[in-house]
Amino acid sequence: MLFFLQSQHKGASFILEGNTMPYGQAKEILEYAREFHRQVGSFYQQLADKAQSDRVKLLLDYMIRHEKHLERALEDYEQSITTKALNSWYQYTKDQRTFTPLDSLAYSEQMSVEDVIKVATTIDNCLIASYKGVADTTTSDEVREIFQNLLDMEEQEKHVKARVALGINDL
Repeated sequence: MLFFLQSQHKGASFILEGNTMPYGQAKEILEYAREFHRQVGSFYQQLADKAQSDRVKLLLDYMIRHEKHLERALEDYEQSITTKALNSWYQYTKDQRTFTPLDSLAYSEQMSVEDVIKVATTIDNCLIASYKGVADTTTSDEVREIFQNLLDMEEQEKHVKARVALGINDL
């Protein structure tokens, strides 16, 4: 199952649930993933702007920088992939879902570090599921390798974020 971004509301980040297209190219998924990290970074910035806890602000500042890093890493990774693999066409699953916005207004100024961790985990799991869906359903070995590598990277980054969050919570 593939998840991707569709912005419908200014200032909100999207992606808890996904919407699949019948056909697409690998490069489109990478573009969506970069946009995903950009939107999530913006979402974290909105939360940081209204957060009252210094620990929460510290964690969100880290998450903002981390999302920018991942966006750049995806761009660099895309440069290393062959044009043939990027232009590979494949069919998505037929499962249709609607995007649910992650609206910063829905979160309290009193968010705890644990609350931020829960939100971040949900967001990370969405992208992990997207990469896994592509890796599991593509018939191209090259495309499978690309998305398996991205899946592995995202899972590692999820663990890094969790360790940082726990460290901030222990301050």
